[in-house]
Amino acid sequence: MKIIELTAQSRSDTGKGVARKLRDKGEIPAILYGLGSDPVPLSVVRRDLALLLQSQHSHHLLLNLKVEGDQSETSLALLHQLELDPVRNNLIHADFMRVDRNKPIQTTVPVTLEGTPVGVRNGGVEQFVLREIEVEALPDQIPEEIRIDASGLDIGDSLHVSDLSQEGKPYTILTDPERAIATVLAPKLTTETEEEAAEGEGEGIAEEETAEAESEEEA
Repeated sequence: MKIIELTAQSRSDTGKGVARKLRDKGEIPAILYGLGSDPVPLSVVRRDLALLLQSQHSHHLLLNLKVEGDQSETSLALLHQLELDPVRNNLIHADFMRVDRNKPIQTTVPVTLEGTPVGVRNGGVEQFVLREIEVEALPDQIPEEIRIDASGLDIGDSLHVSDLSQEGKPYTILTDPERAIATVLAPKLTTETEEEAAEGEGEGIAEEETAEAESEEEA
């Protein structure tokens, strides 16, 4: 995983009012913690972080985080968690975790499927089930993504975590090997599943309408 540069500002004030003021001027509140050190409240320019995220496959970025202000430091850190506004879907908070470049860490990396499954060419429908895999590795050995060739999947076939080769890889996969990553369903099975779901929704609506009618009669 490539190490990226990001600058943040340390801050002493906290609370909802402070967070609102930061967001109003194009920044977001953040925090840096880990490796036994005290947490440091930060602020980050929203646009700077958003541009970094757009350029990467994963939101788990490995950063040289330069903190300016009263508590100045430069730390190797992992962007551990992001909080998004549920309505506007923009960044509103970030958590950065200090890491030791000589000690393995656990994180998730995105999965990318390559190739068109033979089953899809034969009329089947591909289902992408598992889009992230948990791994353990030294910070600079974490893959940006795990690319998997799905072109050999025929109708009825599934690709599992256990099918992934770890030979020569600098990381260890921690996800349950029995988890399915992708599968190719027969068209008929897909249609039947959708029809059953639709019927179930229809029955639920009918039951609700019946219950409402009974309630109105009792009233």
